[in-house]
Amino acid sequence: MTLDPGTPAALAFAQFFRTVSVAAEELAQTLEKHHAHPGARSLEAVELGSLQRQVAEAPGMDSDEGVSPREIAKLLARNDEPNIRTALSKLQRRGVAELVPGPGPQRWRLAAQYRSA
Repeated sequence: MTLDPGTPAALAFAQFFRTVSVAAEELAQTLEKHHAHPGARSLEAVELGSLQRQVAEAPGMDSDEGVSPREIAKLLARNDEPNIRTALSKLQRRGVAELVPGPGPQRWRLAAQYRSA
């Protein structure tokens, strides 16, 4: 089957695929959110520096919403947000933390295999 771009049939297929992709993304997020991560890894098994461990264990890092570097600095009673950002980048390179996708201020969370829920 060949579709000519710009025809009503081609535009209908394009809209259909966009709708399916949005629905698939929502389903994937729902499935991931309710997944209990039975093979969750322990942070104890990862050799982290003291600041990296404090950042990884900060309240909010174990959530889907994540936490901003500024919030982590406040939670840890530290005034060196740049060092918090460096620790987060190192955790990301090691596969322990990830940036939460989406617009707005930067938010971080533990990678899925390290989150408990």
